[in-house]
Amino acid sequence: MGIIDIRKEIQNLRNRKSNDYEFTGLYDRDVEIEKDLNLYTAEGQFYVLVVDANYDERLEVERMIDQTGCYVSSVASGMECMIEVSKDKYDLVIIARNMPRMDGIQTLKNMKEGPTSKCKDAKTYIILDEKVDEPDIYFQSLGFDGIIRKPIDRTIIQNIIVKHAPKKMLPNDEKMLEELRTNAEDAEKLKGCGIRYIEALKGYDGEIDDYKYDASTFCDDYEVAVSDMMDALYSGKNDQYMELARNMREKARNIGAIHLSYAFDDHVNMAKDDTLEVAETNWRSLVVEWENVVVGLASWLGKSSVQVGSTTEVLTSNTNGIKLSNSDIRARIDEILGMLEDNDQDNALSQVYKLSVYELDLDTKLKIDRVIKSFTNGKINTAVDILKSMLGELN
Repeated sequence: MGIIDIRKEIQNLRNRKSNDYEFTGLYDRDVEIEKDLNLYTAEGQFYVLVVDANYDERLEVERMIDQTGCYVSSVASGMECMIEVSKDKYDLVIIARNMPRMDGIQTLKNMKEGPTSKCKDAKTYIILDEKVDEPDIYFQSLGFDGIIRKPIDRTIIQNIIVKHAPKKMLPNDEKMLEELRTNAEDAEKLKGCGIRYIEALKGYDGEIDDYKYDASTFCDDYEVAVSDMMDALYSGKNDQYMELARNMREKARNIGAIHLSYAFDDHVNMAKDDTLEVAETNWRSLVVEWENVVVGLASWLGKSSVQVGSTTEVLTSNTNGIKLSNSDIRARIDEILGMLEDNDQDNALSQVYKLSVYELDLDTKLKIDRVIKSFTNGKINTAVDILKSMLGELN
């Protein structure tokens, strides 16, 4: 369906009663359509194209955009996208990474380079699974303006549109827009540490303070909780270990740490099957996921007192006795980030290992060790974030 074809449908959409709609944000509520859902005035229009082979996902994203009052169209493949962008000009194109025949990366390349494409200057976002092997900077280096991670939050979709639409087309309700921006930024940041923020808030009826209280408690209790589980694990107390894992599973689920809750559930089942040896083998991967959530939450909450890392050994201890200057360390980190930008993860990890054997100050050494742990456990974006933060500290 092209832009012209959907204008009648959009007009019908706007003529509905306001209580036919849901507000995209912390929770669903009745709204005034002209204030909350129609984000754009008659002074202009914003055109969006969704490219996704997954039928249900495509319709859901289209519905999210439709509620804002934008003109939205969708196609089911990269080939259909090329036909569509040769006919009509779009301001924003959202492309799924995984599609048959022509994936999202190739679709972007063809759209930007195609001689008949009218969308070479369009803002483009890629839809990724919640966890992928490549770091974010890899997709940014390919030309995408941003990333949308599954499960897709309506707040994030709306904020992307608000971010790129001309200012004259936005409503005058700055308070509503600021709330939208804040919630979207929080959701994006917390997704990086495995938290589904918007989804979790529904369980708190949108009460952010209540959510923050439980999230803060989750961080504060980390050291004691992990110590208790270790004691039960290494002393062979199956029932106690199972109960502790079950308790942490529910707490993780409540704050939106879904993958962590799955990890705790695995350990519940291990203890139930009287296989604590298997739990011991998988303990390290559980702690890495747990730490990732706690560190991300603590940073978001502005908590500096939370300490992690004492439950896992330092990976590198031997050094070659050679000290490096800050400028040398920066140069090596720049080189590693460049390799990650090219998605050359093997050489990047090799360079991190080489850097780790030099005589480094304790803080730098601990950060390098954490980068290695992040690589080892597939947390490439975490490794990138640590390396970037080190660049700032070494200036």
